[in-house]
Amino acid sequence: MAERYLITEDVAAQGAAVPELVKLKIERNTKLAAEKKEAAEKKAAARAEQRKALQERTVQYEKDYASTEKELVTRRREAKVAGNFFVEPEAKLLFVVRIV
Repeated sequence: MAERYLITEDVAAQGAAVPELVKLKIERNTKLAAEKKEAAEKKAAARAEQRKALQERTVQYEKDYASTEKELVTRRREAKVAGNFFVEPEAKLLFVVRIV
């Protein structure tokens, strides 16, 4: 991460006199560090949830592809047994020309 976004850890010595601005800076930095940690945890949780959803979708797509392939094999076999031809399904293609 860029250095300008780093949150420094300024710790005052125990019992030492600390200027007011340094105290305010330390308080601000601790607050920012807590917010940054919370945001990182939320982001990690959201990414984990998204990855899980993607994985579930992938499994569903694989099942769909397998069932489609199995159905094609079954139809080829049925056509062969019946003495017919099986025409493979072609990809759907749409060609659009817009004349202005």
